[in-house]
Amino acid sequence: MERCDAADDENCDGFECIVWATGFEQHGSAWPLAVESDAEGNVFVSAGLSGTITIAEESFSSASEVSDVLILKLSPAGVPLWAKKFGDFGVDGVTDLAIDSKGNPVLIGESPQGGVDFGGGPLPEGPFIVRLDASGEHVWSKGLGGRGTLTGIAIDSSDDIIVTGRFSLPIDLGEGPITPDGEDILVAKLDGANGRVSGPGYWVRTFNGSSWYEAATAVAVDSSKNIFFLGWSEETINFGTDNVPLRVNGTQFVVKLTSAGKPVWARAFNGPGSGPAHPMGITVDLSSRPVIVGSFSQKMQIGEHTVTGGAGTDSNVFVLQLEATGMPRWLRGFGEAASEQHAFGVTRDPYGNLVVVGTAEGEIDFGNGPLKAQGRQNAFVAKFTPDAELLWNHLTENTGEDMLRVVATSPDGETLIAGTTTAPHADFGTGPLPGTSDGDRTRLVIAKLGR
Repeated sequence: MERCDAADDENCDGFECIVWATGFEQHGSAWPLAVESDAEGNVFVSAGLSGTITIAEESFSSASEVSDVLILKLSPAGVPLWAKKFGDFGVDGVTDLAIDSKGNPVLIGESPQGGVDFGGGPLPEGPFIVRLDASGEHVWSKGLGGRGTLTGIAIDSSDDIIVTGRFSLPIDLGEGPITPDGEDILVAKLDGANGRVSGPGYWVRTFNGSSWYEAATAVAVDSSKNIFFLGWSEETINFGTDNVPLRVNGTQFVVKLTSAGKPVWARAFNGPGSGPAHPMGITVDLSSRPVIVGSFSQKMQIGEHTVTGGAGTDSNVFVLQLEATGMPRWLRGFGEAASEQHAFGVTRDPYGNLVVVGTAEGEIDFGNGPLKAQGRQNAFVAKFTPDAELLWNHLTENTGEDMLRVVATSPDGETLIAGTTTAPHADFGTGPLPGTSDGDRTRLVIAKLGR
């Protein structure tokens, strides 16, 4: 097993830390929205596509000039097993992906013009949920109608599906239309076998506050099927009842629900004197403690924990762990004061360690000395213990712009990343990748790093 916390080439392949990296010939742009692993170590990536991409000698072209849906499956060795493209004349976008215990991918996204067909017939306009089998064939799909976006998906230990998002026109998950009050938050638990929300244990919850706009942006689930989701509201929103209020006031927040959809606690990110904070990714550790990553400006305070960053609008990285009760456990900030750094994704490996990905300009120091960006923007991976001690970190060295937004781990604890690069002859550690020679397109890159 290749390791990234030692200066050795454990598997004797001539590369340190990196196991493999894959790029594709492209004429246009492709950008990943999710990466996941199944129990056998196969790698799934969902992406947006505008133009043409060639995967295993098969070319896929978007019908829309803006975006279509791309999903592909690779072996544990990085060899493409299959790829599928979905979309029609309209804009069709995928936002997230999850894999159930049998290796079946479930996609969420939005089709504003409608008509996209995943194999079960054209779907109406609006948000959609799609389950494929391990070979990429259609199992079921449903369009919710209305107007809105599903932004997060998680699958619990019973293979039930939890989705989060927002909607501004009536939607229907199968139990009749749900009408929003402005733009409302949506959280739903569906039967993974058929996508239904009817029957014991399945439900739909909506939340709205005193503002016109609210949204849920990401979701995670723990081993006890408790649900944690990120979101934002312009003004006050109450997740509780009149008797037991759980209020947050015009800010970014995290909320815990039971498996039955009952709110347990809600916590905001705007402590006294805090600047803007933008939580982007969430996972849950082995002790049911949520870990949240994102960016902040100037200062971030939550509970008794404070980190400071650059002045003005410059953004730095934060990594926050809460107790299962919602109380802050630790908070870390990283980045150079006069540059932009952003964390977008976080995941937990089988041993409880945390892996964070994002982008950095200038220098960023996770605790093992500064890493200096070589291009306009480089991508980082940093791995921490559950107690926030750095295990290892890595920053790409390409010119141009590299970006990592999504991360997962294999069953053996290896790190799976998917991102983009505009660099000519981009090299993620295994030599120049194909399809990255012209430097004027957003190129898809998938890689496996060691443990």
